[in-house]
Amino acid sequence: MQAERPGSSLTGNAGYLLSRVGTAIQSGFKDVLSRWQLRPQQFAILTALSAAGGASQQELCQALGIDSGNMVELVDGLEALGYARRRRDPRDRRRYLLAMTEAGQAAFADMTKAAGEYTGGFLAPLDKAEQAALTAALTKLYVTTPEGRRLPP
Repeated sequence: MQAERPGSSLTGNAGYLLSRVGTAIQSGFKDVLSRWQLRPQQFAILTALSAAGGASQQELCQALGIDSGNMVELVDGLEALGYARRRRDPRDRRRYLLAMTEAGQAAFADMTKAAGEYTGGFLAPLDKAEQAALTAALTKLYVTTPEGRRLPP
């Protein structure tokens, strides 16, 4: 009887494979965003702002699961890059409203394109049906996570 090669039993372990594939795609995604000096959470903020047209920092904290102390640092970085602008809410001076600048909108379009190209390249070994099935399965799993449960349906 022939023994298994070391590590070969791991290829049948979904948790291990998800962890390793997740690490690989996260690393590549960070590399893509580094072209704009961004971190993934800042990309998430820009994505939310693009969809909503603007939001309060507190709304973003709740929607994205980002601690308010971290949010201040992330938004400071976006402002320093000229991608977002924060201003006091005229109806409640205690709140800050955040919106993308024109430069931020242009950069976000480029980032989104680059991230899509990276993801497409990463998923290239799968045909379109397999990519759709993977996305559906990951979405089904994601909504069961604490982060996924915070998002609107």
